Amino acid sequence: MSGKDPREEERRREAQSVLDRAERESETVLRTTFEGAHKRSGPPADEDDPIEQLGRKIGRSAGAVFALGLVVYLIWTYLISPA
Repeated sequence: MSGKDPREEERRREAQSVLDRAERESETVLRTTFEGAHKRSGPPADEDDPIEQLGRKIGRSAGAVFALGLVVYLIWTYLISPA
């Protein structure tokens, strides 16, 4: 007897090939995801442009106000108001 079952060896090879294929595909998906995000970011913003600085300040302020409003709404709706 050789000690190893041929069916077991075939199953091992098949499982290894499936694992190898899954690894290759996941690397491809992750690589294209990160490359796509980098390509969409565009050129760096001009730090000396006052309009871009103003737009950045307005956007950050609007985001902060929205987040604060959402927190207040959720607290009011689920913790303060009677059921």
